[in-house]
Amino acid sequence: MTEEIWAHVRQRVLRLAGHPGAEKVFGAQGHRFGLSPVMDEEELQSLEADLGIGLPAQYRNFLLCVGGGGAGPDYGLMTPVRDDGGWQWRGIGLACPGQSTTAEFAGRPFVAEALQQDLDSLETQEPQSEAFADDDAFRRAQVAWDARYEELYDAQEAGAVFLSEQGCGYATLLVMTGPHRGAVWDDLRPADLGIKPSGYDFAHWYLRWLERTERQLEAAPPGQVDSYRA
Repeated sequence: MTEEIWAHVRQRVLRLAGHPGAEKVFGAQGHRFGLSPVMDEEELQSLEADLGIGLPAQYRNFLLCVGGGGAGPDYGLMTPVRDDGGWQWRGIGLACPGQSTTAEFAGRPFVAEALQQDLDSLETQEPQSEAFADDDAFRRAQVAWDARYEELYDAQEAGAVFLSEQGCGYATLLVMTGPHRGAVWDDLRPADLGIKPSGYDFAHWYLRWLERTERQLEAAPPGQVDSYRA
């Protein structure tokens, strides 16, 4: 998918800010239909150097043509920014930002599915007090179990970027590495449902939101044909 898909998208998003009822769109209080400036090729190459891999093509073209972050599904998109520690995704301009992600962490292998199996197995091995001779032994076993669970839980996030906060602890991830690279996944772990594929690539996920919002506000450009309603 080429840059043409993002033609006029920045203008379409920004014009929603002044439309009557815009503040009633879910998540709009988080981003107010603002967008960060677009990124240039030099910035993207520097980001990719920290990432250790090229950005997914649809997302890369979005950064070049639409903006670094801001208005988007739910409470808005996190923005790649560079500081003394390198590149990371942060909630620039967002009232309800998601979790920050460093480029180094996002460039690691994405193995959330395999790790979920490990977590499921570990849950069956949680220490039970009656299995221990004394409370101290039980507490030591519980501490070790908790540490291992936290290690696996956090490792599920590697290889992806926390792209958008959905609310109530749920989040949207964009996978950066492996066979699912470029796909949007949902972090449903607050409901004990794991990290699951949404079924959308980045362009479908974003443009579906934009078209749905334009319909809600009756703000679709003249002649606009919805392509991402499903």
